[in-house]
Amino acid sequence: MWSFADRLGKLERSDNPIRVGVVGAGRFGTLSLIQMHRMPGVRIAVVADLDTNRALTALERAGVDRSQVVVTDKEGEAAGAIREGMVVVTGDGGLASAPGVDVVLEATGSVEAGCRHALDAIARGKHIVMATVEADVLAGPILKHLADEAGVTYSLAYGDQPALIKEMFDWATTLGFEVVAAGKGTKFLPEFRESTPDTVWGFYGHTPEEAELVGLNPKMYNSFLDGTKSAVEMVAVSNMTGLVPDVRGMHFPAASIEDIPSVLCPQADGGILQRTGVVEVVSSVYPDGTEVPNDIRWGVFVVFGTDSEYGRRAIAEYGVPVGNSGKYGILHRPYHFVGLETPISVVTAALRGEATGAPMGAPVSEVIAVAKRALAPGDVLDGDGGYTVVGQAERASVATQENLLPMGLTDGATVTVPVAKGATVSKADVTLRQGSFAAELRARQDLLFPS
Repeated sequence: MWSFADRLGKLERSDNPIRVGVVGAGRFGTLSLIQMHRMPGVRIAVVADLDTNRALTALERAGVDRSQVVVTDKEGEAAGAIREGMVVVTGDGGLASAPGVDVVLEATGSVEAGCRHALDAIARGKHIVMATVEADVLAGPILKHLADEAGVTYSLAYGDQPALIKEMFDWATTLGFEVVAAGKGTKFLPEFRESTPDTVWGFYGHTPEEAELVGLNPKMYNSFLDGTKSAVEMVAVSNMTGLVPDVRGMHFPAASIEDIPSVLCPQADGGILQRTGVVEVVSSVYPDGTEVPNDIRWGVFVVFGTDSEYGRRAIAEYGVPVGNSGKYGILHRPYHFVGLETPISVVTAALRGEATGAPMGAPVSEVIAVAKRALAPGDVLDGDGGYTVVGQAERASVATQENLLPMGLTDGATVTVPVAKGATVSKADVTLRQGSFAAELRARQDLLFPS
């Protein structure tokens, strides 16, 4: 059985490396570049960003010599530079799929760009690693379908929480354990759902001036805070595993690692769940704002069980935290390295033709839009982390039955009827932004997977 290190070493010695195009030179993309530059058998071929100076800075942080970089928006020049072993920097995301590239990493964070770049990569025969989870939860099922048809791999990014949770889920189900719940930690309070880019820094303990000085994006960080990002990540897990939200919006209970198996278990066993097989997010702060000891804020987990009494005792004897009922244990990882680990997805796709997580087929769950404030006709929605709507996880069957608007289609949509604060937004309540590529792709998905 060969290892990745063995295969990559052989590729390095034969001067036949895996060439990678990266779209998006923000934090995620930069961290991925840092590791790829240090891996034998892997070469950075293209870094695309609307701000080419940001791409150049990302490569500098990765340790790439500026003399090895060519800046161009012309495909012919880019292809020639890649053949010569140079790194192409471009403002054109389409060049990430230039001739010579084997795998494309999409890390823009933009639903519109993510859908476009992924489809372009698939059409050009490139494996695609999708770090823009917002695009995956909107159109991942059809992108996976099209990638399968094209004979390439569509994969979620290892190191980001959804793929790490999928790995734990696979461990548990392969061994025949029952997965009661799977998810991640975060800092969350119910009032965070109303946060806007104007209020976000107060919750993080920063002033707006401090945030601007270090270049923090208030809208992006607000999507982390208001629960939208958590909904996105858990819906991605749902679509990969078949697990579902227990309730609309999930529970977000506060619990320590040791207490999670007692909280995330059926009500009949003393927990809060109405069913087993759910996705959930655990908060690192109690409702009064005090911190939970030994929290799982940065980590991921799976709560699992077995009907074997002997097996249950063994799980506890090996030091696994178990719930008060003694039936359930927790497998957890207290951290994730985001982009630093994503090259695992790149080499898995290139060398094995496999994904480190991908939708199973038709959507299992959706991220639906809920009004942060009263919305009036003429209001323009502003997407994840904005002023108008917040994303919540819901089962796809319910979202379809109620004709609910996916969060991924909210940016630029115009409200046509009044929507009360806290109410879900229906597709009938808005007019979508004209010319939206993501909306067109989602319409194709709805035809492919009719309810």
